[in-house]
Amino acid sequence: MPARLAPDQSRGYLIPIGIASRPEGHTDVFKRLLALLGQRAQIVVVAAQNPGESPPDELEAALMALGAGRAQRLALANRADCDQRATLALIERADCVLLYADQPLRLSTLLGGTQLARLLRRRNADGMAVGGIGSGAAILAEHMLASGAHGPTPRMGSVTLAPGLGLSNRLVIDQGGGGADRLGRLLAALALNPFALGIGIDPDTAAFIGPDNVMDVVGYGGITVVDPTDVGHSNVAEAGPSEPISITNLRVHVLVHGSRYDLDFRRTIS
Repeated sequence: MPARLAPDQSRGYLIPIGIASRPEGHTDVFKRLLALLGQRAQIVVVAAQNPGESPPDELEAALMALGAGRAQRLALANRADCDQRATLALIERADCVLLYADQPLRLSTLLGGTQLARLLRRRNADGMAVGGIGSGAAILAEHMLASGAHGPTPRMGSVTLAPGLGLSNRLVIDQGGGGADRLGRLLAALALNPFALGIGIDPDTAAFIGPDNVMDVVGYGGITVVDPTDVGHSNVAEAGPSEPISITNLRVHVLVHGSRYDLDFRRTIS
């Protein structure tokens, strides 16, 4: 669950970001991020790291080239790293944290239940922006889409949901849900959890979700929004393993750069 807000506070931005599919893919996204944060912003990239791995520093270099005051990598190799004083002090000083991993469970199993996870929720409630890039985007939600099969038709067993960081309890995020081959897993996730709103984020695209719960779309691709508010009949309770799921009366929007969407009222904004 998101941390509680103090009476005089506004929650910080949530920024799920698709993977970069071209060299300049994140340029517009990072420009918007830095305009939001202001001058000399301090950004920390929290990344899951395999033993012996030296992750590339393209993210930090791109952020610095566009005007960040500082962009620093915090590589997590084990859960103990999440409780180190130096780790927590770095997050306390940050204006923005970006989560990065090659697959969601690598990061969520390192973060879950740690002091770092609690601090990220508190700092976001105090106004700090938190983003996730690629698989790091999925972990922002309370119900994390950990994995799923490709294909346009939702099927039982085709998705795995796991506990995420919990910065939002109203979203299920698929960092590549704009393509038809990925739509099935987003629909399957919503069949299992029709309370949530599903958003699928194309590469080179981001959703900037403000404290007013209005989402602004930035980037080269699109964001697919699947709204199950008025969901009708579903056979999810009767379908057997690997069988197709029937789910009716969904609303689907495809939003591109410049589009806005109100997550509270579940409607587009002109």
